[in-house]
Amino acid sequence: MYSAGDRLRRGKRVLDIVTGFLIWTAEALTLSLVLLSRWQYQRDPFYLSWSIGFALHGIGVALVALRGDIPDFVSIQVANTMALAGVGMWIAGLLQFDGKPVEPFVAIPALIWIAGMFLIPVRDNFAYRVALYNVAVMVGYSIMIGILLKKQDASRSTRRLLVFFIGVQFICSGLTGVLAVVNQVTSFAGGTSATLLFFPAAFCFVAGIMTCGKLLAERSERQLKALAATDPLTGALNRRGLIDELENLRASENPQKPLVALLHFDLDNFKRINDTCGHQAGDTVLVAFSRIAATSLNGRGFFGRMGGEEFASILRVADMVEAASIAEGIRMTLTLQPIVAGPHRIDVTASAGIALLPAETADLDKLLSSADRALYAAKEAGRDRTAVESNGTLLIVPSVHRLSEETMEAEISASRQVTALRRITAIAQR
Repeated sequence: MYSAGDRLRRGKRVLDIVTGFLIWTAEALTLSLVLLSRWQYQRDPFYLSWSIGFALHGIGVALVALRGDIPDFVSIQVANTMALAGVGMWIAGLLQFDGKPVEPFVAIPALIWIAGMFLIPVRDNFAYRVALYNVAVMVGYSIMIGILLKKQDASRSTRRLLVFFIGVQFICSGLTGVLAVVNQVTSFAGGTSATLLFFPAAFCFVAGIMTCGKLLAERSERQLKALAATDPLTGALNRRGLIDELENLRASENPQKPLVALLHFDLDNFKRINDTCGHQAGDTVLVAFSRIAATSLNGRGFFGRMGGEEFASILRVADMVEAASIAEGIRMTLTLQPIVAGPHRIDVTASAGIALLPAETADLDKLLSSADRALYAAKEAGRDRTAVESNGTLLIVPSVHRLSEETMEAEISASRQVTALRRITAIAQR
């Protein structure tokens, strides 16, 4: 039998735990509303998933706190299912944050609890229920840790810090479940040792939320940097973005490709397209050319819009022949793909100017200046062709339109390198 003092202390302990549950409910619902408002503003799906997760977890904990005042089925089965479903939504949000689809395994924590409730010894024993819940939570934490460690990006140090906080909660959950079974607790008031674990777990939970905020801040910073370096219409790099990537190209070790090439493209008669088909059609042409060029480069370099109908690509090459063949491959692909803009089917050609410098001395302004002279020469020679500035000499690649369409298609299908070799090799040997 318990003395009056024991009963008073036990009652106070229950009250403290219930108060803690209700405080957490208020915090969780507040976080849910904040995340929901953020989702309404930015429409990133992970905000909505996390908002739902905190709402489910908060309501589930509140129902647990009301045990004795509401039916046991609601305060036990329903409440814990909701809380663990909330954990699943946190996992879903992490997947979406990393740009991945939501997988069925997000339901595992809640399903573990539901499956355990079909076992009568577990369902009818408070200690076993506590252990089951904590096992389900530990599985959820394990999945989160795996997702966080799998992706390596600029925020990896912040991710590792978040893993640490989740790991502490994982350990606390495991100890809570073990102590509940060993001591065969019959209520929240009976688990003194387990209750003490609540405080480090709660601290790490709050610290984890703050670390998630840091992850979001770092993500926003990266997005702002990307926007500052990206053309809003085409999604290609802008001049600033090309400057940044040129520095990366210069720093990279590539003895087989000692030169940096700048391919400067200008869409021929673009003003006529705007005047004849409208500016919206012109924008469609700009976007289409950006897509064609990026696809043709296939990761070999970087592509950007310099302004208006002018574009540029920078890449490491072995020699002038490689640079010219890549430029010709892009131009020929554009020539063979009429662009559909509303009711208009537009045939587009481009002129290109090429400049090359050794990687260690490559400078964007110098490259652009030389490529501009080559581009002007290509325009003066009749457009729809490539010119190369080499050691102060301007070399014109014969126009591609002199080849039949079947020949062009065959050359493109065969190899990008072969595309213009027949016409480029002759001028390269001058």
